Amino acid sequence: MRPHCLLILALVLLPPVAAAADRRGLITGGWQPIKNMSDPHVKEIAEFAVSEYTKQAQGQNKLVFESVVRGDSEVVAGINYRLVISAKNESVVDPAADDYEGIVWEKAWEHFRQLISFHQLSKTN
Repeated sequence: MRPHCLLILALVLLPPVAAAADRRGLITGGWQPIKNMSDPHVKEIAEFAVSEYTKQAQGQNKLVFESVVRGDSEVVAGINYRLVISAKNESVVDPAADDYEGIVWEKAWEHFRQLISFHQLSKTN
């Protein structure tokens, strides 16, 4: 009898969670383009990625955030953000903006963010 109670509880609770994700334009299980690149939260995530990368580089690369070029999000146990970020490397003599890809995992309800990966993208001529 108990497994049935758990199933009923899951069926009652899952639709509101899915509806909340859908209202934000998020779809569970796959990368989806972020529609509003000027969203302040997206900019905040990008600035976090640049700041965290600079902290982890321990002074070897001092990146300064410029803008968010494009991005995708993925609903997981939280939200993954895969962003292409324009940033300048202040550690070089004549800094020019380059594009970097950063992936940040966020669980907003826990006030948790983690930089998963960050790397410079290849320059195309």
